[in-house]
Amino acid sequence: MTPVLEARGLVKRYGHVTAMDGADFELEAGEVLAVVGDNGAGKSTLIKALSGAVVPDAGQMFVQGRQVRFHGPLDARRYGIETVYQDLALAPAQDIATNLFLGRERRRKGPLGTVFRALDSRGMRADARRVLDEASARIAAVA
Repeated sequence: MTPVLEARGLVKRYGHVTAMDGADFELEAGEVLAVVGDNGAGKSTLIKALSGAVVPDAGQMFVQGRQVRFHGPLDARRYGIETVYQDLALAPAQDIATNLFLGRERRRKGPLGTVFRALDSRGMRADARRVLDEASARIAAVA
């Protein structure tokens, strides 16, 4: 079976510091996967590479068996890959749906969205609920 997301030999250097050295990663359909390791092991760099926030210096990435190269988070988003960062990236005064769509808010259709830039709050809440329900079901199936 072809992994949904795969990385082979990813390397990322910042000057003389190697933050990620030959990382391999495979995610199968329906799988829940945790990335764990010591501080400085390269976990964050791996996740940033997989989500397009960092461009690896070497290695290959594949989505559904097709080789990809992300030059930014928008490239990864086109393949359905996004990162929800640790609590420092959240807006604590906002609800879950607002945080889930932070930086990519959807506008209402028609003049309310295009002229007055009104948000599609109802649609974003419905999608957030669907995503949370799916995640909850997957976690329950694993537990």
